[in-house]
Amino acid sequence: MKHLFKTVVFEMSLYYGLLALVLPLIYAVTYHVAFISVFSIEWLAVTLFMYPIVLILSTIRYSYYRMRKTSHF
Repeated sequence: MKHLFKTVVFEMSLYYGLLALVLPLIYAVTYHVAFISVFSIEWLAVTLFMYPIVLILSTIRYSYYRMRKTSHF
């Protein structure tokens, strides 16, 4: 399977987006509060602020895959 950089970034972004939606839902179900009260503008701002970390992690994952692919052990 060919791993392109765009596919790795898309996959990591998809995982991050799902995690950003599921974590407030889990918190709301656990503490019996409304989902809307947990998923606020502050949560959205934090998830958007932390998105560059996802890009850095996907770059590290892609470079690790490329290094592993080029090394012949």
